[in-house]
Amino acid sequence: MDAKMINRNIETLVNDTLNDTPVTVIQGARQVGKSTLALMVSKHRKCMHVTLDSDIALTAAKENPYEFVSQFPEGLLIIDEIQRCPDLLKAIKLSVDENRKPGRFLITGSANILNLRKSNESLAGRAESIILQPFSVGEKNGIKESFITTLMQENMLSSFRDMAAYSRMQYSELIESGGYPEAQNRTDKRRKAYFKNYITRVLDHDANELSGLAHLELLKKLYIMLAGNPSQIYVRANVSRIMAIPESSMNGYMRLLEDLCLLHFLPAWGKNYSKRALSRPKIVLSDTGLVCSLHNITGSFLAKIENGNQLGSLLETLVISEIIKQRSWSETDYTLYHYRDSDNKEVDLIIELDNGKLVALEIKAASSFSQKDLSGLKLLKELLGNRFLCGLLLYTGKDVTPLGERLYAVPISTIWQ
Repeated sequence: MDAKMINRNIETLVNDTLNDTPVTVIQGARQVGKSTLALMVSKHRKCMHVTLDSDIALTAAKENPYEFVSQFPEGLLIIDEIQRCPDLLKAIKLSVDENRKPGRFLITGSANILNLRKSNESLAGRAESIILQPFSVGEKNGIKESFITTLMQENMLSSFRDMAAYSRMQYSELIESGGYPEAQNRTDKRRKAYFKNYITRVLDHDANELSGLAHLELLKKLYIMLAGNPSQIYVRANVSRIMAIPESSMNGYMRLLEDLCLLHFLPAWGKNYSKRALSRPKIVLSDTGLVCSLHNITGSFLAKIENGNQLGSLLETLVISEIIKQRSWSETDYTLYHYRDSDNKEVDLIIELDNGKLVALEIKAASSFSQKDLSGLKLLKELLGNRFLCGLLLYTGKDVTPLGERLYAVPISTIWQ
């Protein structure tokens, strides 16, 4: 697999945005392929490309931001790693206010650019932000996934039955490889070395550039601790106690990890439907390959272990992160939540569609299931009534099986085919 030749499913959206919006912002974690994507969409456009990773370009940008953004008025100016000079955002805003022609700027940043501590420019009405995630499984296989759209079709079960089921070893290999382009096709040893250098660069160097938080040396320890359970309910007091970080400071550290695109927050669902529903969010780390590297987990180990808890947490992380990725190109808009109540009933992922219907997903590492595994799905079906489109038990088995009205067991692999 040549990672540089893999088509990105989000490319169409970037082109559409360039055609009708003055500023297109591609955000995402460092080394997920933002610069490569920018170059791909610029092939058929008149453009100039500069990167602020160059000290010469960075110095010029800092000395005269407005002149810097005005250097290529005849076409598209691509500016990589703009988080290194947040003052450029104000200059871009002023330039766009003078000329609102679409497709003037394509900027990339290895962070949530508009949350930078040195930036107070929202570019509201002038820019559209697009989040680029690591490779999806479909992208690595040359497929533009449409899982959510398939769920809304009457022939959903037939479509799922036509899809290939994966083995436990195939799931384990997907988890270990993750989606970072540079980590693909590496041996275990070289992948581990890559991620070691990567996490040092991001959490030691980039975080210091982006944040004014005190004691940033704790950030790496915090992330490694979270990676021990990469899909979990976030209880701030517990994390504060484990890390010896004041609870009042936790929000800053967690927000920084989110701004660095290293984790996602899933809000809780259900307060309007059940007094027992809890309101704590779930945190999901963005890449299973990075998680495995941090904790010395290999695919061969995951395929052999009898205790499914570790594999289960990583599979849940994989599934949720894949559905987050697909949201960028899905024909159907949707919002993601999780559910847990005071009786410990839970649903791993709730998908609220743009038509108001909801889909509930329960994710299991086992290749078989019991009625107990359906308890959360059945509860949600009862709470939602007609709003409940369907509930899926995603598992590592190979059969697509109806489990009752609007409830089905489906192989996990169906989400990326």
